[in-house]
Order: sequence, then C-alpha cells, then structure tokens
Amino acid sequence: MAENGGVMKKIKTCLSDLNFVIGSIVARAVVLTCSLLVAVCAPAMADENQVDIEAELTACASPCVTVPGAEGELEYKAEFLNDGITVKEVKIQAVVTIPVPNILGIAATNSRAAGLVVIDLTRLNRSSQLAEPYATCTMVFKKAQATSLTYALTLSAKLKKGQFVADKKSRGFCDIDLITADVQTGIPVIQDGDFAFVSVNDTDILSSLPRPIGDGCIEACCGCWDY
Repeated sequence: MAENGGVMKKIKTCLSDLNFVIGSIVARAVVLTCSLLVAVCAPAMADENQVDIEAELTACASPCVTVPGAEGELEYKAEFLNDGITVKEVKIQAVVTIPVPNILGIAATNSRAAGLVVIDLTRLNRSSQLAEPYATCTMVFKKAQATSLTYALTLSAKLKKGQFVADKKSRGFCDIDLITADVQTGIPVIQDGDFAFVSVNDTDILSSLPRPIGDGCIEACCGCWDY
C-alpha cells in the first residue's frame, strides 16, 4: 500500500494467482479470473426503484489469512425516487464474528481498539482491469462472549425535505472517497459485481469472493452478492 494524498490506497489484482507491485503500490492478490470478478448474479428486485443485496463474508484464499471460525455477513438496501437515480432511503449493515482465542492476537483486552476491523468495498476499474477500493467502512466493537468477539456496522439515512438525514443510531462509519485526504463520511453505493474484504489490523481474513473448491476451480457465484 502507498499513500495517496495522505490516504492509504489499496489495489487488488484481477489476474489469477499474481501478487506484484504496481508503481509503488503493493497489490493484493485475488485468486480469481477477470471474467468471474465481474460475474453478474441476476437481480430479483421488488421493483425497479429498489435494491436489496446480501453477501456472506467467508474465508478467502491467499493473501487472506485463514482464521478458523471467523465469519460475517453484509446487507445493503436502497430505495430510489421515480427518477431511478436519487436515493430516497439507504441502509448498510454488517456483522463480523472472530473466535477467541485466534491467531490474530485479538482478545477481550484489546478488542475495542479504534479501526481494528474494517471492510474494503472494491469495484473493477475497466481501464486498468484492477479491482480498486472505492470505500472503506470501519466497524465497531459490539459484544464479547467467552469464545468470540463481534463487530458491527450499521449506517442508514433518509431523504427528508430535500436533505439526506443520517440515522442517529448508526454504528461505525464509511469513508466514501479514498482519493481525497481525510475521511469523507457517507454511505457507499454498492453495485452488482462489487466485492468486500474484511481486514483486522490490515490483515485480510474474510471476503465475499467466490470460494475455491477442491480442484482449484472457483465455485460459481458462491459468496457474490445475492439479490
């Protein structure tokens, strides 16, 4: 990773089984073919002005670190005005559970550290054929149990009298502009074909990528956005 205007910017390759440096930016390898990276799961929306997306966050191949028992899920809902562009109401929520003990060294004593668990939302750049993050969401500690730690993200907002008003019961935050310095808070617009990576202390542990199966092939549409 390299700094871009004071903001850490990450890039994931769209090439299978490669991990290399692009300029001064270290790429995250994605063990996935380019065609599968943009695979489209047919939407089944209630109507043309609504989007409802769900994804399981599961263990991913290298360079992710496998943390047995770690799991998560992400849900995104949006409702648009009749123009199909203006957002009327939107909500994103995610939950990640990390077992205790774990190889990450995360325990009850340090589980509340700020920025410990984040979700990178990525999208294919068709010019460079790289999957680039367009938003980073920081989760917050929710609860501790004897054998697990749970982190949550909940952001929602509604259009009221021409202004977008955020729900006061939000958990965590998202930076929706990784190019501009400092944090530009908001709710990202998730699209079909996007992928999410969960990292703990900058170590990827989960993703919404299709999971590799026995012979090294990719299980079609497993882990991609479900409509």
